[in-house]
Amino acid sequence: MRLLLIKNVKALILLGAAVIAGPLTSAPFQASTLHYPPYQYMEAGQAKGIAIEIISDAIKRSQAEGIDFTFYPWRRAVNSIEFGNSDMLFNAGKNQARQEWGYYVDSPLIVQHYVLFKRKYSDIQINPNFDNAKQIPIAIRTGYLYGTGMFRNALDENRFSFIVESETTMQSIELLLNKRVDIFVGDYLPVMHYIKEKGLEHQVDIVKSAQNKENQIVLEWPTYIIFSKKKVTKQYVDRINVILDEMKFDGSYYSYFKKYKVEAK
Repeated sequence: MRLLLIKNVKALILLGAAVIAGPLTSAPFQASTLHYPPYQYMEAGQAKGIAIEIISDAIKRSQAEGIDFTFYPWRRAVNSIEFGNSDMLFNAGKNQARQEWGYYVDSPLIVQHYVLFKRKYSDIQINPNFDNAKQIPIAIRTGYLYGTGMFRNALDENRFSFIVESETTMQSIELLLNKRVDIFVGDYLPVMHYIKEKGLEHQVDIVKSAQNKENQIVLEWPTYIIFSKKKVTKQYVDRINVILDEMKFDGSYYSYFKKYKVEAK
């Protein structure tokens, strides 16, 4: 009888821990993001992409009920979680304002590498501190944070001729090719995916570093999964963090990059 009582107490403790560490709903998670191939996109009615598969794997390992993905323009995706309409947002940069309403998973989901794109035969070169960019108009993406450092400073200190905000990669390229701007900033992987998909390699190129002629990276920016504080417990977020680190350790995280023929950096 005593042994049975001890077993029942242990079972209740484990059950309580599972409840504390779990989401606040038994329904599938509702995740918001933007269309951003090859990280995340819709194809034939199915959510696909590197980030989609990483997150789906992590949620499955956590023994949650699953996850549904909805794609929005970025500002609407952010608003959907800020106001509690979605459970999670992903591929999101970190700032203090978002931490007011969301729990970040500490382990980065994706590390993005931002470069400057120009017209193919333009001879534009830009110094690392952007002190020679005063005559150059640039397009940036609406709602993007662009972290800290010299590029963020250049935006804040008006070191460009003027700044145009763009909602999509397509719009950024249209602004460039129509000579509304001379450069635009973009995450290397999704922008190159779009350029190759549309056959624009002969029209768009990347600004090179004057020092080594390599692609001039202006920002390396880790992005994360954010869970709504209204929908998910901090303990569950910590659990996903552990799972994501485990996936990096066992190699499954990197296998999704290889599946899409991309190298994780």
